[in-house]
Amino acid sequence: MSNAPELVTDPVCGMAVDPTTAAASAEYEGRTYYFCSQTCATSFKATPARYAAGAAT
Repeated sequence: MSNAPELVTDPVCGMAVDPTTAAASAEYEGRTYYFCSQTCATSFKATPARYAAGAAT
């Protein structure tokens, strides 16, 4: 049994992110996305459909 956090993928840059310590998050179509930086969050918020379509589930 591991205590390692469950990581998610930043949909903009592909970096693994711990949701509990993510630099930012955004809601889009009922789903929460997490980001490694404010820069990635800003890019996502400008064109969310572009990034959400390729996001891993």
